[in-house]
Amino acid sequence: MVNVVIDGKEMKVPAGTTALEAAREAGIAIPTLCYVKALRPNKACRLCIVEAQAPELERVVTTSCDLLVAEGMEIVTGSAKINKMRQGIVALLLASLPDYQEVKALAASLGVAETPFTGVARDACALCGICIQACQQKIGVSALSFAAKNGKSADMVLLDADRCVGCGACANVCPVGAIGVRDRDGKRELSLYGQVANTLDLVKCQACGAPFVTKKVVSLLQNRLKKDALTMDAVYCPACARENNPAPRFEQAVN
Repeated sequence: MVNVVIDGKEMKVPAGTTALEAAREAGIAIPTLCYVKALRPNKACRLCIVEAQAPELERVVTTSCDLLVAEGMEIVTGSAKINKMRQGIVALLLASLPDYQEVKALAASLGVAETPFTGVARDACALCGICIQACQQKIGVSALSFAAKNGKSADMVLLDADRCVGCGACANVCPVGAIGVRDRDGKRELSLYGQVANTLDLVKCQACGAPFVTKKVVSLLQNRLKKDALTMDAVYCPACARENNPAPRFEQAVN
């Protein structure tokens, strides 16, 4: 166990705990936009910044999502300096994502009523990259990537329809709804920035008949499982799989 102090509160946490996790364990709220526990921290939104110091660390401002606590570390989560920096971050987010309710709520909680930034709207994309991480780290497909124009920094995400299996993991983790999934007429549509980016065929559950997964996902799982463990004629939705256990569950196979 490691002894740390967070906002004046002494506590013991397991070694390997991040400052963000320790703060939440102590009931201290630190705002985040791009943090997903199942993915490696990417520090994109920087809303989780804190001040930290330890016997071998001078006082610094750093992201808490990837900061591992150390013995004797002191962490301040809401100093005037930190709050001012967060206000600047939220003001930029507010200019980029003016219609996103969570950004509005974050702005209100930090006392940001309006933003001085203009002309930076990004079609509801926070450029946090967690959709790319989910596709690469959890699905192992790498169908999403950042795109840049004229050698400048990335300003959008691109989807490679040939690589995409239509699992929907990207849409599940997107914090601003820039990626959408819709099933209709036996097809799954994936949209990016409000435009359809890919359309894939769905496979029906052999028990209830509901279309629920794409053929590409089934093929992906066939490659990961034994060849006889899953066929197109033995595909069951999670609900039917839990009830009858006739075949491996998709969420288990993907994870």
